[in-house]
Amino acid sequence: MSVRKETIGDCELYLGDCRDVLPTLADASVEMIFTDPPYGHNNNNGDLIHRWEAALNRGKPATARPIVNDGAEANGLVEFLFCEASRLLVRYGVCCCCCGGGGPDPQFARWSLMMDAHLAFNQMVVWDKGPIGMGWRYRRSYETVLVGHRKNGTLSWYDETNRIENIIRQGAYGINKIIPSDREHPTPKPAALCAHFIRLHTQSGELVLDPFMGAAPVAEACIKLGRRFVGIELDRHWFDMACHRIEAIYRQGDMFRAPARQQPVQERLMFGPAA
Repeated sequence: MSVRKETIGDCELYLGDCRDVLPTLADASVEMIFTDPPYGHNNNNGDLIHRWEAALNRGKPATARPIVNDGAEANGLVEFLFCEASRLLVRYGVCCCCCGGGGPDPQFARWSLMMDAHLAFNQMVVWDKGPIGMGWRYRRSYETVLVGHRKNGTLSWYDETNRIENIIRQGAYGINKIIPSDREHPTPKPAALCAHFIRLHTQSGELVLDPFMGAAPVAEACIKLGRRFVGIELDRHWFDMACHRIEAIYRQGDMFRAPARQQPVQERLMFGPAA
């Protein structure tokens, strides 16, 4: 499959399949992977999320926005990512992979074991998105972020407060759930969520990779924190939207850019308080 590359500031963006792009990246060239892969649940394709959007829109038809590779093939994609991560990450590099929470599909358990087969599984962080989520009976009100590092490597860690929990409580760090419109990506992650992990595991100037870029919330966090970014997206629509988003952030000028060296207080001001 052909691959298109765009360079915008410190961001390298690839329109193509990550299975084609990742093997072209150099060994031990990435300090961090933060990504939100398709969960394999066929989201926003006539499902509960799609119908809920229509209800919030006062009954007007909501546009279906199915996510590419969001069926059974998602599990193979994620395992491919973890395998490539073991090669791409530097010795102290970290992989943070967003994942679902709860049931009926025990995806978090399956993906945790996949991660541990190729990397050293470190932690499952629970993101409390707030009450009354999707689903029936036990409403789904949280998601998870799986954290791992290279086998025989170390986990980079730049927090000095000793207050970071494995639960991100509702509203902490300026992180709030996004309810997208029917013109936006159907499963967006807040840039503040990405920034929280990027602050913990990287320093200014280091490289963050997102093989499932979507509309580029990870890129936004990287630009504002002074990290370099490589993103890959298969869907042309979201790739173009990501390019426009990144260009807009750069047009805002240096007022949102982190300085050359880390200054944690300023970084916290960009995305909200640290605690």
